Amino acid sequence: MKRILFATDGSEYSEHAARMTGEFLDAWPEATAIVLYVTAKENYAYDLVPDVVDRYEEHLAQQIQTDVMERLFDKWQNRVQFLHLTGHPSITICEVAKKKQADLIVVGSHGRGMVDRALLGSVSQG
Repeated sequence: MKRILFATDGSEYSEHAARMTGEFLDAWPEATAIVLYVTAKENYAYDLVPDVVDRYEEHLAQQIQTDVMERLFDKWQNRVQFLHLTGHPSITICEVAKKKQADLIVVGSHGRGMVDRALLGSVSQG
């Protein structure tokens, strides 16, 4: 195991997946991890003020980076890289995994039921 891709949305469900990623880093001392946060690019009415939305999204990404790197990956900071991209989350995760040659992809799941997944979708289900 050389490279782990951990995709996060900053939720408590992602926190469980982060802990699992840490366990993999402990198990494979030669492994490195990429922590990926994807901002979903949506077309809403607030696109009339894209600069404000972009600044907010960048601020949110910075908060997630600080929280994840300091609280969850502090022990492995020399082996963990944070990456923030904008796009469709499941597609972006797959593209990054391919580009970075990830051996393992770790994502959290909300534990939604079948009806919720059908109505709301799920990045972990693609």
